[in-house]
Amino acid sequence: MSNAGESARLRADVLAGGCILWRERSHGLEVLLVHRPRYRDWSWPKGKVDKGETLPEAAVREVWEETGYAVTLGLPLPSARYTVGKNQRKHVSYWAAEVTAKPTGKIQNPKEIDRVRWMTVDEARNRLTRFADREQLDKVVQAHASGSLRAWPFIIVRHGKAFPRSKWHETEHERPLLAIGTRQSLALTGLLSAWKLRRLVSSPWKRCVATLAPLSAATGRGIRKRGSLSEKSNAKDPQKTRAVLEKILAKGTPTALCTHRPVLPTVLDVLADHAPEGLARSLPPRDPYMNPGEILVAYVRPGAVPRIVDVERYRPIDT
Repeated sequence: MSNAGESARLRADVLAGGCILWRERSHGLEVLLVHRPRYRDWSWPKGKVDKGETLPEAAVREVWEETGYAVTLGLPLPSARYTVGKNQRKHVSYWAAEVTAKPTGKIQNPKEIDRVRWMTVDEARNRLTRFADREQLDKVVQAHASGSLRAWPFIIVRHGKAFPRSKWHETEHERPLLAIGTRQSLALTGLLSAWKLRRLVSSPWKRCVATLAPLSAATGRGIRKRGSLSEKSNAKDPQKTRAVLEKILAKGTPTALCTHRPVLPTVLDVLADHAPEGLARSLPPRDPYMNPGEILVAYVRPGAVPRIVDVERYRPIDT
């Protein structure tokens, strides 16, 4: 599982997120560096997490503010941990982010960032001020060579906190979200927007559809309901559930899929089948597997045979 963040709650005094922006040119790979006049250094665009914000959300926002590029997250990269200020521990999570268009904004604070510059890999390696920042660059180069740099996100969402099963005396598929579950679904909208999702898929049961409903409204993308993702259908015939998952993996389209805790073992088995042994062992091994409202992001390398190359987990803050 990626060091980019198993959850949004890491043990550090200062949390920050950033991206290594990259693009392909005729002469090869280029990456974007920013110059900070206060420190007179060249580094990756990054910044501190705001209150109520997750690391993925912070990374996207900070890149926009520092470079003017609106990005979505790609492959997670090695995180950085170091000491700042008065012996404070700082954690920075990084992701790769492909750039295919011109910036649509401008640098928000020229006193903080006064220059941005595209450089070849060799130029960037020589220009980066902190030696440790080369670790993220090395990973980008390695992922580009292996075909993993354009890995797409397959995001598994466990539905938000629902009305207790023991206290619900009506039809099970109509059991709704609690108020906290509704808050989780609203918070998930911001978190999931850090990735460029093109398909939303859900169990047809009410609590799952309601979990993705705010994201659907915000993005204008409809929710595709699949009966095989429900608890009842999976218990009866898990092979049909597997078939839905395999079809999504084969399609290669960035997707968020919402389902139930009892369905997660089937989901995780399919992900494990498409992951190398070490990564498969890092998948959640025990019930309840994921918390209500939590997401698991599987990064899938494009190709004829889908291959998961990294995994990370997040929950919205304060839910």
